[in-house]
Amino acid sequence: MPHRFCAICGSELDENAPHFGMCLNCYSEENPLFELPKSYNFRLCMDCLKYSKKEEWFEPAENEIFLVIEEVLTRFLLKKYTRQGLITFSFSFDKLIYSSRNLLTSLDVIIKGEMAGNNRFAHQETLRVIIDYELCKNCANLRGGMYYLSIVQLRVKDNTQFGIVKEVLEEISILVENLFKRDEKQYIAKIEDQPLGVDLYLSTNELMNRIISHIKAKHHFILKRTKKLVGRDSQKGRNIYRLKSLIKFLPFRKNEYILINDSKYLIESLTKNRVMLRDEKQTKLVKNFSFFFDDKIKIKKLEEEE
Repeated sequence: MPHRFCAICGSELDENAPHFGMCLNCYSEENPLFELPKSYNFRLCMDCLKYSKKEEWFEPAENEIFLVIEEVLTRFLLKKYTRQGLITFSFSFDKLIYSSRNLLTSLDVIIKGEMAGNNRFAHQETLRVIIDYELCKNCANLRGGMYYLSIVQLRVKDNTQFGIVKEVLEEISILVENLFKRDEKQYIAKIEDQPLGVDLYLSTNELMNRIISHIKAKHHFILKRTKKLVGRDSQKGRNIYRLKSLIKFLPFRKNEYILINDSKYLIESLTKNRVMLRDEKQTKLVKNFSFFFDDKIKIKKLEEEE
């Protein structure tokens, strides 16, 4: 078999040469596995490390900046190469530059790619990555502390029943804290005291519904929902409403005694919207929840009378 030589560098070719007229090195230079620009920039939230290239913000798999950079480059820059699984990439970092606030603002990322199943075909490029810091929408809202989409109003009949509000607030705080750990869009923007309760300003309508469902398991109340048009989402083509839920708690619980206009009753049971009472003569009485919020009706727990 006659000797063959690389048409570019002149080195002798063996049977492992990837091309009839080129050695492995020259063939790799002429036909690199991948090609990248000299530099690349993306946006990074300085609070939560979410990242964005255009409008959408993405939650990183890991909250470590170098892993976030790898994820960004894989998602946006190397996707066309990784889509078919033909190339595996590895990353290393050099020439790190930090701002006066100790934020990593730029660095060199050395990206090495190898053909899957044949590491003889490899290529390496150095990419200058520039990080533009800003707050994502959610973190901007958190810092501002005033953004809200819904309001939950917790109310009692009179100021002797504030213990119910305190108890429910503690339950809600635990619930929202756990939800926030899984989804940072779920939070209470602020709490305002009111004469007969509190107002909770919530970040999402979803959170309002979760709170109502949660407290419904332990408490009985009247619920009134209203909504107000506050804008329009031009991207999704739909109106934006601010929802409000007024919750009025019943001033008693099962097996407690109350006075209704000075007559004594036992709270025998509570259903979804009705109260079963029994008077001192063992006569049964059924009332809707709304009855107990009529200002003309005088209601007191028995121990208050005593």
